[in-house]
Amino acid sequence: MNSKLYTEVVSHFYCTIDIEKKKKFNIGANAISSLFDRCLNKQYKGLVKILIELTDKNIYYTFDKPSKVSPFCHIVQSFNFSYYFAQNKLERRKIILETLYDSIKKMCQQLNYDLEPFTKAYQKVKELNYINKYIHGKMIFAKNRKHKAGIEIEVNEDVATISTLFTDKNNKPLLKLGLLKTLPHYMFIYRIIHKGKWISTSEYQVSDRSGQINFVAKLSGDSTLILNPKNSTEKELYNILNKYNTSSLSTFAYD
Repeated sequence: MNSKLYTEVVSHFYCTIDIEKKKKFNIGANAISSLFDRCLNKQYKGLVKILIELTDKNIYYTFDKPSKVSPFCHIVQSFNFSYYFAQNKLERRKIILETLYDSIKKMCQQLNYDLEPFTKAYQKVKELNYINKYIHGKMIFAKNRKHKAGIEIEVNEDVATISTLFTDKNNKPLLKLGLLKTLPHYMFIYRIIHKGKWISTSEYQVSDRSGQINFVAKLSGDSTLILNPKNSTEKELYNILNKYNTSSLSTFAYD
């Protein structure tokens, strides 16, 4: 059975950099590796994940092949964290991509895999200027077929920005309304959003999985938060929003 292939670049558990730098590195690396995964969109039999662990210790390269018991390719290699943190954000993204691609080239040699799909994904990430921006799900037509709307997510080293994007019927962008900024990891992003739908020909609603937290964006340029308490109280829902909201510009207030 073929499975969707995922990549992950992280600092090794025994890496000696401090814990805050480890967190910062892992979040930034995840933004690039998840972008690479979407550009790759490849399935392999018996391989689910390529895990690349980077260490500041004197280990040039180790490699563990996937097996029936563990369908993971595990790579450990040395990395210059001091040089990485001395760079600006764009250069850091480039370093992560080059490190990821270099490890994959070695993996393909050892497993006799075709490198071309990975090379295409590598080139696509560069074409996108290392910006991890995507539509969650798909763009949906309004009932009158005049407009489309969807949930746009942009992830970088610092924050994930969740927005509603409106386009015309030919996919020309018309309006983007920011809904929430949260930590740049899927556990935080998808705790707040699950799916979107048109509730009128000019209003698009983005809801969490429970349907209790709803953001309504309007083609007029307004957006509204609507809470629908079911299993939680209204105060508890506000607490959830403020827990996951990282924007310094807004706080969800409970009256």
